[in-house]
Amino acid sequence: MDARCADAVFYNGNVITMDARHGTVRAIAVAEGRIVGVGEDKEMKDVAPRGSDSIDLGGRTVLPGFIDCHTHFIQMGVDSMNVDLSRTRSIEEALAAMKDAAKKTPEGAWVIGANWKESGWKDGRFITGKDLDGCCPDHPAVAHRVCGHMSSVNTMAINALGITPQTPDVGRDSSGKLTGILTESAVVIARTATAPDKAKKAKALALATKKAHSLGVTSIHDNGETADFRTYRDAEAAGKLGVRVWFNYPANALDMLNALSVSKGVGSDWLRIGGVKLFCDGALGARSAALSEPYADDAGNKGMFVHDSSEFEGIVRKANASGHQLAIHAIGDMGISALETALAESPMKDHRHRIEHLELPSRAHLTRMRKSKIIASMQPNFIGEWGGTNGMYMDRLGAKRTSRNNPFGEALEARLKLVFGSDCMPFSPLYGIHSAVNAPHASQRIDVASSISAYTADAAFASFDERRKGSLSEGKLADFIVLSDNPFEAPSMISSMSVLKTIVGGNIVYEKRRATGG
Repeated sequence: MDARCADAVFYNGNVITMDARHGTVRAIAVAEGRIVGVGEDKEMKDVAPRGSDSIDLGGRTVLPGFIDCHTHFIQMGVDSMNVDLSRTRSIEEALAAMKDAAKKTPEGAWVIGANWKESGWKDGRFITGKDLDGCCPDHPAVAHRVCGHMSSVNTMAINALGITPQTPDVGRDSSGKLTGILTESAVVIARTATAPDKAKKAKALALATKKAHSLGVTSIHDNGETADFRTYRDAEAAGKLGVRVWFNYPANALDMLNALSVSKGVGSDWLRIGGVKLFCDGALGARSAALSEPYADDAGNKGMFVHDSSEFEGIVRKANASGHQLAIHAIGDMGISALETALAESPMKDHRHRIEHLELPSRAHLTRMRKSKIIASMQPNFIGEWGGTNGMYMDRLGAKRTSRNNPFGEALEARLKLVFGSDCMPFSPLYGIHSAVNAPHASQRIDVASSISAYTADAAFASFDERRKGSLSEGKLADFIVLSDNPFEAPSMISSMSVLKTIVGGNIVYEKRRATGG
């Protein structure tokens, strides 16, 4: 393939290829969804066939399309159709939003709120069942915390879900009465009972894709439910899948995958079976992440493990021995230890196992990960949301642990493969890049090039895709974005930059409208 077969040339740009062989160039030639040439304007335009499209990039900075390595993509679309609590500034405002939604909902039907975060509220307390009883007395109501590891339900919902004080992972007061606060397995009960139907999931995917394009995301690694794969497959069959998906199945699908002899990489340029997502522990926001020392704001609580150690280690060994890539949600080191044991028993040459989040590793943990070639899949936007001296991390962990949580800089110093995702909290690579570059603590900060690579070239490596995407060079998929400004020239302003164009497979799928006066 070369530029002589191009059907379009994008020229007059500051094209940062993220490929050491090319560096920064001016133009990209594409044909049939792939890059057929990168170089200078005259070079690309002179050899392109007469009649091919020419798109002026206006001198703007161009990067490979962002790859978000940790999403709950369809759920993000579903949440956008529920009551959005993410921007509420107080618990009263959140409850008022739920009350307004209840007024528009048929009596007895569910009222579902999404993405509340008490860290942004003045009193900083969780929503309780009593709160929801007050604003939704005639409806079963559930309000999901932003982390996905905690939800609040009212009395009608408790009855509808069949939850009792004996149900695991439910909150109880000092008298043993249910508080309406659910964590981990109890959250699954609420999610299952209110799961969207096929049509709503299809709409959710379309909404999430539109958002992705506006933020420059062209590929995702999704940690969905087993049924979500069908939603992606149906969209691809209809020619409506607008992002490239690496789909990580939940661990409870492991036996099914093995029975069908299905493993990572099976699929197309649009949809591929990825790894196996396994939960080790919970989340810091919900105080369910497993810690070696108690939470600073909850003495005696060290969090929880989702599985006991023998069960967890058994799943890891089974998945590894079957040739699956593992994506382990782990705040501490239990996931690292289990992977080390599994790899010792059943060595896999190019496993690319991943620890997701990895918010509190020690330097020793990072060294062990390097030795076992485990990828650090981390979320820099968490620093933007909850870092600093007044953030949620300080409340949960105290000053000492907060200064070393999410240590992106130390991960790179340990020569780990570092990749970035958002967990959809919030879904925005530029915000994540800004948060890593401008992080409050030295252990966290990394440079612009490394941060962008964690969302592009290195991100592609995490899904065995480094030969197909992640950088802009001949033969790779023509997925790239045009930015309003150059992140390398204004690193302190990255979060205020925007995506002007998103190109997927050589086609412009998003173009920012210019503001008009009047």
